[in-house]
Amino acid sequence: MVDVQATYRAMLRDDVAPALRALGFTGSGSRYTLPDPESWALLGFQSSRFNTGEHLTFTVNLCVVPRIVWESRRREQSRLPLKPSPGTFYGGFVWSWRLGHLMPVNEDVWWDLNEDVEAADVASEVVTAIGAYGLPALREHL
Repeated sequence: MVDVQATYRAMLRDDVAPALRALGFTGSGSRYTLPDPESWALLGFQSSRFNTGEHLTFTVNLCVVPRIVWESRRREQSRLPLKPSPGTFYGGFVWSWRLGHLMPVNEDVWWDLNEDVEAADVASEVVTAIGAYGLPALREHL
């Protein structure tokens, strides 16, 4: 029996992270930043709360917010963290979308990992979608 949670972590570390770095992102694990001096441009992997040791689903969240706007809001709302999280809705002052809504399917997309799926194939599909749809959207909103 395969521990799909371990497979997911290994996929992010060994397949996804190097590919995202090649696209210009920094970060590791499930959170990445597209470096920009004026805005936060973030990408995050969100796994389902219903995952098990045998089956895991995940999606990709993106957000962009000008740093000056974020700092202004943080002064007004002290509960806000130093840096936004791509998987959290903060309000209309942050552009945030799930990757699937930027793709031609224009709906929420959750990728599956289980013992019948090759993690490298899933990683390749996700990174291709990020490069084709996520990265251009992040850059457009900088």
